[in-house]
Amino acid sequence: MYLHIRLVYFFLYTILLVSFIPISASAEVEDRTAEKPNNVQEKKVYRIAGEKHLAPFSYINKQGEFTGFSIDIFNHIAEEKNVEFEYIPMDLYQATRALQEGKVDAIMGLEYSADQNQIFTFSEPYFTMADAVIIPNHLKSSVKSLTDLRGKTVAMREDPVSFELLLNVRRTEFQLALNPEDALHLLFLGRADAFLSNKWTAEFYLEQSQKKDQYTILDDLGIPSEFAVAVQPKDTQLLSMINHSLADMQASGDYQRLYTKWFAPSSEEQLKKLRNWIIILLVTVGLTFGSLLAIYIWNKRLKREVEKRTAALADANMKLEVQQREISQAHAFKTQIINHMYAGILTFDQSLDLTSLNQRAKEMLGLTQVEPVQTTDIHEHPLMHQIFQTYEAVKHKKNRPFLFTEEIQYKQDGEFRFVLYRVIPLYEERDQMSGYLITLADRSEERMLEKKLATQEKMRALGQLVAGVAHEIRNPLTSVKTFIDLLPRKYENPEFRKELLKHVPEALRRMNRIVESLLDYARPKHPQKISFDVETFIHSAAAIIEPTLKKQGVRLCLEIEPGMQLYSDPDQIKQVMLNLMLNALDAMEASSEKKLSVRAEIENGMGCIHVTDTGIGIEELELPHILEPFYTTKKQGVGLGLALCYQWIQENNGEISIETKRGYGTTFTLILPLAKEKGDH
Repeated sequence: MYLHIRLVYFFLYTILLVSFIPISASAEVEDRTAEKPNNVQEKKVYRIAGEKHLAPFSYINKQGEFTGFSIDIFNHIAEEKNVEFEYIPMDLYQATRALQEGKVDAIMGLEYSADQNQIFTFSEPYFTMADAVIIPNHLKSSVKSLTDLRGKTVAMREDPVSFELLLNVRRTEFQLALNPEDALHLLFLGRADAFLSNKWTAEFYLEQSQKKDQYTILDDLGIPSEFAVAVQPKDTQLLSMINHSLADMQASGDYQRLYTKWFAPSSEEQLKKLRNWIIILLVTVGLTFGSLLAIYIWNKRLKREVEKRTAALADANMKLEVQQREISQAHAFKTQIINHMYAGILTFDQSLDLTSLNQRAKEMLGLTQVEPVQTTDIHEHPLMHQIFQTYEAVKHKKNRPFLFTEEIQYKQDGEFRFVLYRVIPLYEERDQMSGYLITLADRSEERMLEKKLATQEKMRALGQLVAGVAHEIRNPLTSVKTFIDLLPRKYENPEFRKELLKHVPEALRRMNRIVESLLDYARPKHPQKISFDVETFIHSAAAIIEPTLKKQGVRLCLEIEPGMQLYSDPDQIKQVMLNLMLNALDAMEASSEKKLSVRAEIENGMGCIHVTDTGIGIEELELPHILEPFYTTKKQGVGLGLALCYQWIQENNGEISIETKRGYGTTFTLILPLAKEKGDH
């Protein structure tokens, strides 16, 4: 009895002490606020997005004000750091999209996740909690954990963290809403059996709806999550300011004051609860004495209770066995799927020690022995050795692990094989790297089919070239044959010899020109790609053709973006430029205004060289054929000039586009790769 009286005094003393703490704490904050000097410096304004239905963290109250615990945190930061925050209420998906597009500077109260951490940078957490499940009272006896939600419909906000948590519960259906308040209304309407959210938000909206007595809250069923502030990765200044302010608030006690304001019960509620506890304690003391009288009866019933507990334990053991069988079946099912995939799959830890591989990987690596595969067997295989060597070299350059994809060729059993592989870093929940995943896809059959198709295409092109060569050479051969047939009878004729000397050499030169152009087209030199300055390159090409331009009265205009660098074979590109400019001269032969323009600029990450003339243009029907071999509209043309230009541009990983209008001129555009940093080619 003496002990109980001391407990009563202790509770009364606690009530008096708690009633004075808020007053003194607020007084200290007011004193510190009063001591701050006036700051007349212009404040920097940040746009802060927050969820408008996430009470009590951030929400719009009945007065239309955007308020909440997160708002008070940021108001305190604004006051301490002499900045201004413009709060923008949004739904979660709107806020994340706005931050990605740079329309806002930060999102307050965003739940940390590994996926979001790939896009944004998170501050230190300022609130930690776990999800709770809200169910109607009639389900209270049947739902005790997340696994009891099997076969039921759960309403929730579109939250990838909570959604991933419920994916582990089989046969669970979802009703997704844009915010927690809408999701809770789905539960009220009977369209869901349960509502998943954090405890504080659920309690807030249940109290607002005056239906709290009709529902039960199951606390801390999910994995603890952290509320933090998300900013763009480049905004390190704002992130540093928030982190320092949060640390200062924790140290000064201002954070605890705000926490008490929003989450701790009021002093009256504390007194009421404490009074109730004292009453309960007194009643308990009285009942304790009464319970002593029932001990004897309880001892008699103990044996029966032990039997009931034993039966319950046996039932729990049976359920555990069923659950273990389900897990074993799920593991076997997953193993069968992985082993029957067409791609080879291998996993390694951070030390590159083998942890698992599927059957396809064993077949591709020729590891068919019955004994377990050792890490040394994998590392000694020529394919895996080449993969590790290449990835380590690239990772050393990047100075961090990253996803890497490449197709390589290696020799196995006397045959060349082509394999497309991917090296994927694996991470644990808190962004801690745990190892690597390597996938292998055999592309040998695809490469063989591509080779056959390429051979067929070459044969088709060869037939087209042979037909063109025969057609082009037939005319000069006919001319030579005619003179040879007449030579015995007309050799003494001076006029005949004059014509012979005039036409036969020209015919032979034409045939030689056709053959040389054909050889250049059929057996082109491999491009020798280097980085070169476009301005110097174009001035060099213009210097070659400038005498011809002046002779024909053509005005040359050059517009070159300063500092522009290309990565191609400058000799091949110069030949292309000269061919295009010579074609432009022929097109402007009958034009009243003769102007040749060369403009070089960077567009969409590529280097573009535009060659524009004021010539007669190209007929619409001729445009699809002008890049084909032996297609020409010139009387003395061979038809291989533009075809060679197109081939050279393709060999330099470029493209040619043509814009033309009959009577208004033509523009040829060369699209070529820009030079990158040294060592990237």
